[in-house]
Amino acid sequence: MTRLIKIGSALISPSGRLDHVFLVSKCTEIAALLDAGDRVVLVSSGAVAAGMEVTDHSERPSETLELQLLAGIGQTRLMKYYRDYLGYYGRQTAQLLLTHHNFASSSEELTVSRLLEAYLERGMVPIINENDVVNKEELEHRGHFTDNDILAALVAERLHVDQALLLTNVDGLMRRRSDGNGGSTDNLVRTVETVTDEVKALAWGGPSAVGLGGMYSKVVAAERMTARGIEVIVGNGRLPLTTLIHKPDRRTVFLAQTDARNTASDAAAKDPASARR
Repeated sequence: MTRLIKIGSALISPSGRLDHVFLVSKCTEIAALLDAGDRVVLVSSGAVAAGMEVTDHSERPSETLELQLLAGIGQTRLMKYYRDYLGYYGRQTAQLLLTHHNFASSSEELTVSRLLEAYLERGMVPIINENDVVNKEELEHRGHFTDNDILAALVAERLHVDQALLLTNVDGLMRRRSDGNGGSTDNLVRTVETVTDEVKALAWGGPSAVGLGGMYSKVVAAERMTARGIEVIVGNGRLPLTTLIHKPDRRTVFLAQTDARNTASDAAAKDPASARR
């Protein structure tokens, strides 16, 4: 099985600095998935936070140029951590920095897809982030990729992954209900069969102080992926990956659309090289 795992800023750097305990635990869990025969592509935020760690910034700057500089400094450090933490388990990593321009033409899309597929075929873990150094839209809070959620969807679609895990700092999509006493409770939506306007309305949470995404961008990303036959899990990244994958009461799963999945299977049958693992 090919899985895409997306880690956002709210998890990897909840206080503005990288959480190394979290990073080590996720790399350990990813290595376990690989040992079980899965192929994993990782979409990870954290470059700016890593840059803040290197330069000893106590607060995230507001100036776009400063953020670009931090992203450039931090991306190399972030990749070093992934290389070391996954390397401990004998796994190699590869870096791809992308912008929306890489998905603007079929030739560039094909190049990205072939590179990722080649890394996966070699048992490596491709690690993807938006190239904030040259693409400043997201840093200016007009992000095309909204903290990498849409970037994750685009990559998942091109690779025809089987499952995407969008890790966040909450348990999943919540439905708020009045308790009849002027208060309210949040109940986890365990299964979404189809993304509707009502489902989108449930994604009331806005961008966090650290990340630019939010539940709404994850729902939109899930809508894209499920329409192309990809199952999507949104859940708390503090839980083990195996829990999110196998425990239906601990996350929200967006079901793959059956027609899209069948279409993808037919395409793979005609072109075995594109078949999903």
